[in-house]
Amino acid sequence: MPANPEVLVVGAGILGLSAAYFLAEKGLRVAILEREAPLACTSDKSTECCRVFWPGDEALAALVARSLELIGMFAPLVHPNCRGYLYVGEEESLFLMAQEAAHAGPLRVHRGASTYPKEAAWGLDLVRPEALGEVFPYLGHLRGRAALHVRPAGWFSAQGLGMGLLEGLRQKGGRLVRGEFLGLEREGGRPRSARVRLGEGEALWPFALLVLAPGPGLPGLLGALGLELPVVAQPHFKAWFPDPLGLFPREAPLLIWNEPQELFTPEERALLQEEAGLIPLLGPLPPGAHGRPEGEGFLALYNPFPAEEVPQGCLPTPPPWAGEVALRGLFPLLPRLLGYLGVRPRVDGGYYARTPENRPLLGPLEEGVFLAGAFSGYGVMAALGAGEVLARWALGEDLPSWAQTLAPSRFQNPGYRPSWAAAKAQL
Repeated sequence: MPANPEVLVVGAGILGLSAAYFLAEKGLRVAILEREAPLACTSDKSTECCRVFWPGDEALAALVARSLELIGMFAPLVHPNCRGYLYVGEEESLFLMAQEAAHAGPLRVHRGASTYPKEAAWGLDLVRPEALGEVFPYLGHLRGRAALHVRPAGWFSAQGLGMGLLEGLRQKGGRLVRGEFLGLEREGGRPRSARVRLGEGEALWPFALLVLAPGPGLPGLLGALGLELPVVAQPHFKAWFPDPLGLFPREAPLLIWNEPQELFTPEERALLQEEAGLIPLLGPLPPGAHGRPEGEGFLALYNPFPAEEVPQGCLPTPPPWAGEVALRGLFPLLPRLLGYLGVRPRVDGGYYARTPENRPLLGPLEEGVFLAGAFSGYGVMAALGAGEVLARWALGEDLPSWAQTLAPSRFQNPGYRPSWAAAKAQL
């Protein structure tokens, strides 16, 4: 145990590493406690994408925007790609989305390819149906559909960012300790020590400041501490397909199908009625299937009805149909991907901890204890901004105006009643 109390960060996912890095940058002695390897759970199990486009949520937009400003410190490690997000669907719904995101920059409307700025670094480009095939030839089959190209957006290496944060932490005197957080011990009503398991034994770890960044373990941790915050864990999966036929355009941005769809033909549905796990997927499904090029293949993601689970471990077990569902979700965008039906992809996934309104829990829980959790699907893109804000909060420094809107204390306000049903799915 440390001779003098230090900052203890629980969790070496991307958020815990970021919090530890920025706290160490403030000159504090920092240790990270993690029972798995760094980044072993959810941090690298997504599309690793980023965007400053959050319709209807200025706070999340500001948080991610700050994160992307900071990512330049790690550019050689993360290999950022800025191709953008491309939402494809009905023009009216895309226009309404753009109107709800004034923070994302000016909206440019294009009726032809001549006005479309391929290398734009900022703003929104609405490509009308008559121009869709001209601007994006691989979408020319989509008659009557439009596209909304969102920038800045793209993807980068979560593993590279995490390793950069860990190395930076070590250079600042921080350390990583293998162990498990078990609970809190109090003196005079204030948390003073963490109960931890190190190897075969248990011990008390005195801390000057505690940061909880447990990733998918957040619901269980809150329950163990007797804290009532509305958080659930949902498994999400992604599939990587090899692309030897070159069916996924290598130059594509992140492609998102923004309309409801059905995955199976009537004949297929009749054959699959006996598969209990597939029954929810046999009818109309919500928008959200998305994919992007990756290496010599492509990533496909579609989790239309994520279940709520109590995580029994670090990672969920993918159902046998997860890869095919993700692939079929992309058929409206790229019908030629039908040629990969029957190909066995590499599938993995993680648990996304989520609040009703899909905003994170970032800030103080009580004196000396801070929380960074419930970054459902956007932890990688928001990590640097979250770590910086948490460090400033812990040291009593000035905060950006949006920080308080993400604090766990918002649920103590009787007038704050977000609804699970009203929460929007965020890609």
